[in-house]
Amino acid sequence: MAVTYYGPGEHPAGFVGFHVTAEFNGDLQRLFGTSSAEVQEDADVLFLARRLEAQLQDLKWQRDSLQYRYERFVTESYPNTRPERGVGVHGITAAFHRQGRGSWRACFKVARYQDAEAPRQPAKVFTFSKPYSEVWEEVVGFWAEEHGVRSADRQRVLDSPPDPEQFKRLRRQMNEHEGYDVPVEALSPVFAEQRSLLAKQRAELKAKEMKLHVGVPSPVSTDIQAEMAAWFESVTRADQR
Repeated sequence: MAVTYYGPGEHPAGFVGFHVTAEFNGDLQRLFGTSSAEVQEDADVLFLARRLEAQLQDLKWQRDSLQYRYERFVTESYPNTRPERGVGVHGITAAFHRQGRGSWRACFKVARYQDAEAPRQPAKVFTFSKPYSEVWEEVVGFWAEEHGVRSADRQRVLDSPPDPEQFKRLRRQMNEHEGYDVPVEALSPVFAEQRSLLAKQRAELKAKEMKLHVGVPSPVSTDIQAEMAAWFESVTRADQR
């Protein structure tokens, strides 16, 4: 955003006044002419009014620019995010991480707020030492606090975790296209909660099946059926005599 004043003879097209420009969501500009003013100074009411209008427009566009940037921050991955790493917001990425020659570990990385006057800080790494859903909750909480995210946007992102399958795609991307060798074992912690849930569902289904058999009499054997039929026939004959 900028406010530029052009006095008489300074603009190539002959414009006299204030030119306000902004660059967000496209290029914006607006002109506030002062050629009708008797003098190009604040002592002239018209000149002063146009200057204040131009400055007010500049402030409005600054506000709109901040809102536009915020909306992009909480609804889009950063434009330069590498394939299969974005999760739909700025500042959070899926990753495989290792220190030195250590083992590869699946994780989320959260970019820290960077103070222009302080040394740059590295991203905070969240590995899957806990269930996937708990890790995501910690990730979103740290991200929201670090970057001043509004509570409504924080909850929306929390309620929309990335599919764990993304880590499979990321591993394939890194191994097949980026020259890495991330072992399949690195995926195990990502799916631990999913495996636990499936095991619980199977156990509940098995328990329900067992309950269905409770109280149901066992099938009568063929020999017993024959004896019962013979007994019934003998009783019937005795009654007919």
